[in-house]
Amino acid sequence: MTTTTKPQRVQRLVHQLPPVHLEAEVPTDPRWTLAVDGLVARQLVLDIDDLKTLGGREVALDFHCVWGWSRKAARWTGVTVGRVLDEAGIAPDATVVTVACVVPPYASCVRLADVREGVIAWGLDGGDIPAENGGPLRFVQPPWLWGYKGVKWVGRLTAGDRFVPGFWEEKVGNPEGRVPAEVLAPFATGEDA
Repeated sequence: MTTTTKPQRVQRLVHQLPPVHLEAEVPTDPRWTLAVDGLVARQLVLDIDDLKTLGGREVALDFHCVWGWSRKAARWTGVTVGRVLDEAGIAPDATVVTVACVVPPYASCVRLADVREGVIAWGLDGGDIPAENGGPLRFVQPPWLWGYKGVKWVGRLTAGDRFVPGFWEEKVGNPEGRVPAEVLAPFATGEDA
C-alpha cells in the first residue's frame, strides 16, 4: 500500500523585504492621509503626524509571503490599528475592517480581532518605509496572516459587518489569509524556516 504525504511548506529566509507589487507606478502624495470610516462613531482623516500622536512605537513582527519567503522580526514603527479604531469609536456590530490602498483595486478585508493587532506603519528598520515597500504608510498584518493581507500605500480603513474578499483574497484559496502552523512553527521555536 502506497501512502502519500503532503509536502511540508518551506520558507526561504530573507533579510530585507523584497518590493513585490503589481502597480505600474508607486503612488506618491505629499499630503498623505488615512481615512477611517464605516461603522465608527467618528469618521477621521489623519495625517502621519496625527498618527504619531496616537502613540507610535517600534514593534518586531515576522512577515510571511505566500511566494515562499519569510522575514524574521522586521522592525516596524507605527501605531496599532486597534488604537486608531479606538480613536474613531468602533461600533459594536463591526466584525471586519477593509484596509484599502490609496489607488484601487488593492484592498484587504481582515477580521476585527486580527486587524486590531496589525500596525499602520511609517517606519521600517529604523528609517522611513521605502516607497517600493509601501511607504509612506503601510498596513502591516499580524504575523499569523500572510503578507497579502497587508496593504501598501494604505489610505483608508472601513469598518464593516460583512467579510468581502479583496484583490488577492479573490485570487487565492485562502481569503482569511491564515499562515499554516507548519510555517509558523520554526518562528515560534527560533529555528530557521
